[in-house]
Formats: sequence, C-alpha cells, structure tokens
Amino acid sequence: MQSIYEKHEEKIVRMGRNLITLAEKNEIYPKDDLLWNAAVTAGNKLVTINTTYGMKSLSELKDNEKKAVYHYISKYGLDHEAVSMV
Repeated sequence: MQSIYEKHEEKIVRMGRNLITLAEKNEIYPKDDLLWNAAVTAGNKLVTINTTYGMKSLSELKDNEKKAVYHYISKYGLDHEAVSMV
C-alpha cells in the first residue's frame, strides 16, 4: 500500500512550489510578514518531503506553516495547476 506521500507526491510538491511562487508574487499574505514567511518555508518543506534531507511527515510543519498550507488548500485545492512565475 502506498503512503499518502507516494500516492500524491506530484500534487504535494506542486503545492509547495505554488506556495513559494504565490508568496514571491505577493498574491498570498502580501501584508503579513509572518504568514508570508511561513508560506515560503512550508513550500520549501513540501518540495523536499520524503527525501533524504526533507521532512518525513506533514506533522513536522510548524503551526504557522500549517495555517499557510490549509489556507492554500481551502482556496486553491490540491489539484490546482502550477502557478507561473511570470
């Protein structure tokens, strides 16, 4: 049986990249430095989840990072396509 990370790896990594891109474009938390940083940090962690040096579980996200991820999922969903930097 596949783990949630193996089953949805592409979606989780894409969500991580999207969190970073949306923050860099100031489309997510443009006026909240704490949550903006949490979105970028969570994005970096999601991109490397289940790798040798990455986190092994979503439970390793800090509270503000979880808040940023939940906000992303509630607004865009897990199936949201990749966000372009340009």
